[in-house]
Amino acid sequence: MSQTRPIPNPAWRRPPVLARNPAQAMRQAVLDALLRGAAGPAGADGNAPRLLVAPAASATAPAQLAAAQSLDAAERQKLAASHEQCLRVFRNLARGQAPATDDDDLGAALAFFTAVNLHALHGVDVEREVMAVLERQLLGVSRRASNWDAASLAQRQVFFERIAILSIVVSSACASAPAQGPAAVARLRRAARQYLQELLGLNPDLLSLAPSGLVTRDGAAPARAGAGRRPS
Repeated sequence: MSQTRPIPNPAWRRPPVLARNPAQAMRQAVLDALLRGAAGPAGADGNAPRLLVAPAASATAPAQLAAAQSLDAAERQKLAASHEQCLRVFRNLARGQAPATDDDDLGAALAFFTAVNLHALHGVDVEREVMAVLERQLLGVSRRASNWDAASLAQRQVFFERIAILSIVVSSACASAPAQGPAAVARLRRAARQYLQELLGLNPDLLSLAPSGLVTRDGAAPARAGAGRRPS
């Protein structure tokens, strides 16, 4: 996977949270995607419409994420500016891939988010062709993660903004963490694992990417995040 240049990001020591708890329907959607991936690259959603949303006149997710990370007003302002830069970077990358539209594509954003976090966690490199497969494969997951059918326009916009920002935060950290040492790499991997668990509802240590899209690693059976824990 091609990586973005490191962005000076004061947020990374306390990475922003996705703040979504996966439901059973989300886990089932991922399992369905894995099964479809074995049958063919397009899967059952190959002809489904893309999840497009017009950009908000003024993004709200940068300030929301910053407010969740810091109580200090000056630091919140700095974090919000950093997140706004991440959003611009993501949109520039996305529109370079699909210049025919000015709309934001949530399905493409969630595919990139999944791929970049798997790259951070497992070192998986992804070709552009695989990204297209992954986007089609995870379309059902994208609808559920965003509550697309019930969400308002503003809710769709904010969810896209959060995913886009976090994708660039993680991608930037992938480029900078190795030079910062083992502790920075460990923080990155912990954050990537958390993001994937929250989004997919499955144990990300058992997931990887292949030409067929999202697959299980080494033939392991998919498991729910947190499976095996003793009940408290």
